Amino acid sequence: MTDTSAEAKIITESEEKKDTFKNLIAIKDYRLLIAGQFVSALGDGVYALSLIWAMKLLTGSALYMSLVLAAEVVPTILFGIISGVLVDRGNQKMYMLLADIFRGIVVVGLVLLFWFNMLQPWMLIVAAVLVSTFDAFFLPAKTVAIKTIVPDHLMTRAQSISATIQTVVGLAAPALAGVLLLYSLSTAFLFNAATFFISFLFILFIKERALSEKATEKLNLKIFGKDLKTGFKTIVKVPILRGMIIYLVLINFMLAPVAILFPLFVDNVSQLAIVEIAFFIGILVGSISINFMNKFPKIVPMVTGLFLMLGAFGSLAFSNNFSLTTILVAIAGIGSPLASIALQSLFMVKVPREVLGRSQSTMRVLLESSKPISLLLTGALLVHFSISSFFMGIAIFGGIVVLMMVLNPVIRKAE
Repeated sequence: MTDTSAEAKIITESEEKKDTFKNLIAIKDYRLLIAGQFVSALGDGVYALSLIWAMKLLTGSALYMSLVLAAEVVPTILFGIISGVLVDRGNQKMYMLLADIFRGIVVVGLVLLFWFNMLQPWMLIVAAVLVSTFDAFFLPAKTVAIKTIVPDHLMTRAQSISATIQTVVGLAAPALAGVLLLYSLSTAFLFNAATFFISFLFILFIKERALSEKATEKLNLKIFGKDLKTGFKTIVKVPILRGMIIYLVLINFMLAPVAILFPLFVDNVSQLAIVEIAFFIGILVGSISINFMNKFPKIVPMVTGLFLMLGAFGSLAFSNNFSLTTILVAIAGIGSPLASIALQSLFMVKVPREVLGRSQSTMRVLLESSKPISLLLTGALLVHFSISSFFMGIAIFGGIVVLMMVLNPVIRKAE
């Protein structure tokens, strides 16, 4: 090999290791994965708005709205860790494909029930449980797929793109949901079902062999228990993750009521769509902004994001103007990706691929465990307290938790 060719090879290898979006997008399997995420996220955005609005139309009850939201969280707690163990044992592609198919079938079932005038509140709750159950398998499988396909030096870029896609879709989804809901509830649900089937096709064409490999060791109760412990121990061994768990659980508890408060805060589906769009505009700004914070310790964007969200929600308690409300919601949106992307990037880099599925599921179960209690408590307390009081409570108690997190020396030293 000549000096010129050797130098060219070094330059090529150096280019491949650069932390650039160009190198990330050059990975074909990653393009297919994010294309599936784009379509699926668009449908999810329409579905989320349609589900809560359907419950409001059927019952007009904050308690029933909290029940359907809690129903989406319960399967995550019940099946989250189990799904992580199974996903880590291989064939992540199969789990994603089956999840897309079955989620699509469930939503088609809602459409048929609506067409025959048989849709009841309890059916929305059952559908929420089923879709969330399949989500519990899809999400850890997707996490492992990203870890498998994307090199570590491009992981922050990948998380940023995922958040940006989610945001861009989020800008369109509420407006689209508003239009579809004005036409009919079944049309909105049918659109969501179609996105699951399209996502299935994108994932089907991913060729990464590691995602289709199966574990050679047979699963039994002893091995299953061992795998569960491994996932939990992996999180505990990472000081920053171990230190943050309790604070993140408390923050999730404080923020969970927002999903109920937004639909109740507005007068009609058009206003709800505008509020949701404002939130996702903020997320887009935050997703772009975090790329300029790579040199800072992860705690900086995380805490900045949390304070932006809590400050905006606290200010909503005093807002009587819809335009001001929209601006405050956008500010809260800016804070969301600053906190979440920093945490996700930290998690993806610190945890090894072979235990990533169960570790991600364990972390998710821990974080989601407080939501059902928070949502049901919110539904019951809204009978006695105003929406403004809830927003103020979220800001005050959330702020105390974030302050405690910042004062923790382990977390302050996170890189």
